[in-house]
Amino acid sequence: MIKFFRNIRKSLLAEGKTSKYLKYAIGEIILVVIGILIALQINTWNQEHNNRKLEKEMMASIHSEFKNNLTKIETSIVQYYKTEQAIRFLMSKIKASSEELKTENIDSLLAAAVDVYEYHPTQNILTEILSTGSLNLIKNDSLKYQLLHWSGEFNELNEAWETLDDFNQHMVIPYLTKKASMKNIDKYSLMAWEEKSKFEIDYESVFNDLEFENHLDNLGWAVVNYRIVLKRLEKLIKQIIELTHD
Repeated sequence: MIKFFRNIRKSLLAEGKTSKYLKYAIGEIILVVIGILIALQINTWNQEHNNRKLEKEMMASIHSEFKNNLTKIETSIVQYYKTEQAIRFLMSKIKASSEELKTENIDSLLAAAVDVYEYHPTQNILTEILSTGSLNLIKNDSLKYQLLHWSGEFNELNEAWETLDDFNQHMVIPYLTKKASMKNIDKYSLMAWEEKSKFEIDYESVFNDLEFENHLDNLGWAVVNYRIVLKRLEKLIKQIIELTHD
């Protein structure tokens, strides 16, 4: 085809038809430009088609990942509500008599109060999207905002957990190690001891100790704070699930 056009140009020049040659040359340039523009447009269409396909795949992956996270966080919220109730009940027994305390299973309540765990959502898909810059492929601005907002909320959850874990590991459990029987408490936890400790525990003195009350209060505050952040994260997860729903 190129050889054909070249022969035409040579013929026009040889016949001295300069004006026709110029018109022809301009026309040829226009045709070339149009061809390039069409090729670019086709390439743009193809790229857009590929982007939308990738976006659809990402949306489906995010949807699946956050549905799994929702199930786990709902379980955590229920568990932390039970933990809070155990702490509130223990607090209600402050200054109680030995006879009254013996009517309650204090060890199981203490186990429920201190047996806390960290919520770990799955973030593999989201991490990959953010690290590769693929977030720009998502057209839904609300979804992009919520996915970016997730990082900030999750960081706050980590801070809340660090506070809770610090109170529990460095205040409450060391106190109970000195004043109570961890074996009796762990009977209602992972160890599930069949026999109780052979040591007699004086819970009346524990529940008449201001330090114990303060430890319970600090632990309770941290548990409630962690549950509040979990609830905020749960709301955000539900919004992301809704925005990625096909």
